[in-house]
Amino acid sequence: MSHTAPATQGSSRFGVRFGARSGLRSGTRRDPQAGVTLVEVLVVLALVGVMAGTVALSVGNGGRGDVAGQEADLLVARLNRAADEVILSGEPMRFDWTAEGYGFSVSQDGAWQPHPVALLAEPHALPARIGFGPQSGSALLTGTMRLQSGEVLSLDLMRDGTRVEQVTFDGINAARAGLGT
Repeated sequence: MSHTAPATQGSSRFGVRFGARSGLRSGTRRDPQAGVTLVEVLVVLALVGVMAGTVALSVGNGGRGDVAGQEADLLVARLNRAADEVILSGEPMRFDWTAEGYGFSVSQDGAWQPHPVALLAEPHALPARIGFGPQSGSALLTGTMRLQSGEVLSLDLMRDGTRVEQVTFDGINAARAGLGT
């Protein structure tokens, strides 16, 4: 047997009372079957938004993205650090590169040895599908703030055989010249 209360002024058929005669006064309890208020809904939506934003920021890009650009930035930073070391120590340094990676070395006892600074000591292998152009070679950084050859070094970073980044180095400043792909 179902019982439905007739709709009267100040109530709705959903049990939510409205109007001046709703009976809600300060200090009185709300009808437990009245549902949720707009303020409660907005608070829940705000909390969900904050949690979603937190999750989105904590996930990050997961290491994806412009790998060639990241490698170009890393090479620029290391070349600039190498130039700083040459200026500070006054000792020449050699930069060697192949299609697969690069490294820095210094002359000790007549032989080229890995650089003593940890950042420059280990040879850096480029990620899969990223490499330098077909050339490999060496450049000698000297205390004159120029490469020994006097030329500007220009290295192309390739992705699957297509040039995607270029790094230039004049012996004191390295710069990335992105090609936009």
